[in-house]
Amino acid sequence: MAVRSLRVASAYRDFCRAVQTTFANDASAQRQLRAETARMLRKHAASMSEDLLVDDLKSGTDMIRYEIVQASLNPETSNYRAHVNQDHLSRGDVLNLLTPEEALRKKP
Repeated sequence: MAVRSLRVASAYRDFCRAVQTTFANDASAQRQLRAETARMLRKHAASMSEDLLVDDLKSGTDMIRYEIVQASLNPETSNYRAHVNQDHLSRGDVLNLLTPEEALRKKP
């Protein structure tokens, strides 16, 4: 079923912009996120209210924009460089930049 709502379309555009910014160097991830989100919107358009669809999209946009930090491998040092932008800093949350091994050790 097609989603025919300006509010949902606007929220989806915001989601796509967040995906494009966060995954700027990963076109495959961008395509997958946009396609899967559009598929789920169509699937749930009849069973969810417009407000719920918009809220879910805004929640996903916030997660993509504020909670995902991309990193790139520096081949000379074999270390990763985290690409933190102003969006990550604007919320005032502490960024957890542990290595995967450190993160696993801290889990209960």
